Amino acid sequence: MTSKNPPPLEEPQEARERRRSSIGSALSIVQDEVVSLKDGFTMSGGDWGSFTQLFFDNLGTLLGALYAIQGLSYMGDISVSEDVMNDIVWGKIAPGVGLTLVIGNLYYTWQAIRLTNKYKRQYTAQPYGINTPGAFAFVFNIIYNVFFTEGGGDEAFVKGYKVSLAANFITGLISIVLGIFGMQILKFVPPAGLLVPIAGIGIAFLGLENIANSVSVPLVGYNAMLWVYLGWYAGVRIGYKNFRLPEALQVIIVGVVMGWITGLNKSEDVAKASKLVKWYGPTWTATEMFEDFSDLKNYLGIIIPLGISAAASTLMCLVSAKEAGDPFPVRETMISDGVGTCISSFFGSPFGTVIYIGHPAYKRSGAKAGYSLVNGVTYLIFSWFGILALIQSIVNQPTIGPIVFFVGLQVNEEALNFMPSRQYAAYIIGLFPSVYDWLVNVSARSPLIDDTFSYDISSVQSPTWMGVLNWKNGSLLVSLLWTSILVNVIDRQWVSAAIWSVIASLFAVFGIIHSFSAGFSNFNSPSWQYCWDADGTCWEYSEQWMEFTAYLMVAATFVILHFVSKHDEQMKDPIDDESRHAFDDWFKDAYKYKDSEGNTRDSRIDQSGEEMKEAMANPGNEGADAMKLVYGEGHPEEVQDNPGNEAAKSLSKAVEMAA
Repeated sequence: MTSKNPPPLEEPQEARERRRSSIGSALSIVQDEVVSLKDGFTMSGGDWGSFTQLFFDNLGTLLGALYAIQGLSYMGDISVSEDVMNDIVWGKIAPGVGLTLVIGNLYYTWQAIRLTNKYKRQYTAQPYGINTPGAFAFVFNIIYNVFFTEGGGDEAFVKGYKVSLAANFITGLISIVLGIFGMQILKFVPPAGLLVPIAGIGIAFLGLENIANSVSVPLVGYNAMLWVYLGWYAGVRIGYKNFRLPEALQVIIVGVVMGWITGLNKSEDVAKASKLVKWYGPTWTATEMFEDFSDLKNYLGIIIPLGISAAASTLMCLVSAKEAGDPFPVRETMISDGVGTCISSFFGSPFGTVIYIGHPAYKRSGAKAGYSLVNGVTYLIFSWFGILALIQSIVNQPTIGPIVFFVGLQVNEEALNFMPSRQYAAYIIGLFPSVYDWLVNVSARSPLIDDTFSYDISSVQSPTWMGVLNWKNGSLLVSLLWTSILVNVIDRQWVSAAIWSVIASLFAVFGIIHSFSAGFSNFNSPSWQYCWDADGTCWEYSEQWMEFTAYLMVAATFVILHFVSKHDEQMKDPIDDESRHAFDDWFKDAYKYKDSEGNTRDSRIDQSGEEMKEAMANPGNEGADAMKLVYGEGHPEEVQDNPGNEAAKSLSKAVEMAA
């Protein structure tokens, strides 16, 4: 007897309807968000000015990093060929950056609109761009390292590029993992510990680096720097009647004009760059990225600190934005930054992307959400069509520098305004690691008189230089750790200071800070960077075990002070004020904002007032709805029975909400 296959089971009508309902709900949500994005997208005067600022902020980092990579084309016999260099720089890296920026800026535009709708007051979108310290670290510590280790030339350069892609991908993964614990980190780390390291970047990489480039050409740089202060601080803006140029644009105009007058800009450079203006589009580089994945083990000492520092940098920017009045979701933002970095590595960019420092500057200038998306779309077009190469030949570095420096000024002002004056001593120390990092960085990439490009950092036989090398390794983490320790010392929080010292000892014992590579290879012996070829001697006083032991000794000191303070009446009590608990309730002030006159207002009260006005015009259902804003689901008959007392209650409730 031949068996027949049973007829296929039909999906029950109820299940089909549920599935259709789920799909319909999902599509409805997507449609609502698209409509919300479209309706919320606006471009105010502040948006146009902030777009100009963010564009050139990103441009300064991008062109600076690309200039550094292009330096490998000027290495004599081992130089990278022009064709290979242009293919990597303009055909892969730049388009990859453009794609990542448009995705990230679109996301953060939507985030700002979403929060604006939720809290009924205007949020300024978070600026988003290239991770400045990470970009230069990958160029000089990975691409350059592989290039010279492999003997130079095209193949060595391409290999270094592939390794940097893989390193960038791992950095993104680290940021994602740390992002999961973002809120817990915020509640544990002192606010100053998150603000000061980013202020250090503002002083060193955004300040010293860019201003040095500017003042090297006084006729251009001095004028560009002057117009930064005239525009942003003195309020002087070129224009006619109500039309005024954005601050950044007027700096660009002055600097570019002076660049052409002085001969700093050259027409032949523009002609050469114009040939690179053509369609490039995105390139899928995931396959190339994993070809040399095994080589990453040699660069973990760079990758791990950069991953941690990138996550810390995102946290610091979130803190800065909150202090400016816009608390953003911490976990969401940190994970988004990590995902953006991973995406960039899949499409040819070795540069991680993060939210940018400088949100307070954009908010102060009146930016909303539109500037972010316009920035991303502009970079997409400019990078995919090679226009960035043309811009590089027109806008000189001494002009860009002061614009980038302005953001550095803003972050430092924000840190100083937030921190109690008693903690300024910790603030100053916290700036040092980034300054040391920049000092070594600029030394290592400065050509010498004999045309050798790389400065041998181990050739300086000085204890001072050894200290610079010590604190430059893992600079952001060193700043975070020491600021956190010293803030707790100043506030006499001995247990917290001891805990932070132990944490620092753990980072030190694994070589994540103070060492040139993670691991234990130099645990009880100095690495080659601390040795001098001339006489074969080494600096033996900052070995890895010594760093570990020193932090434990510091921790022990704090433990002793904790117990002594319980019995010594001469020791002052610990300080435990609001500055230590600023982030315990992250969204506490989400409804509050400053109006055009600088007064603090509450969007809930504003909304309540508007709806009560409607209620007066239509006292039926609208009146009941308005009362619910004050009473919740209460008893409206109370209002009718005793309108005097209930009105007083309403006023009292409104005052409570405003407070």
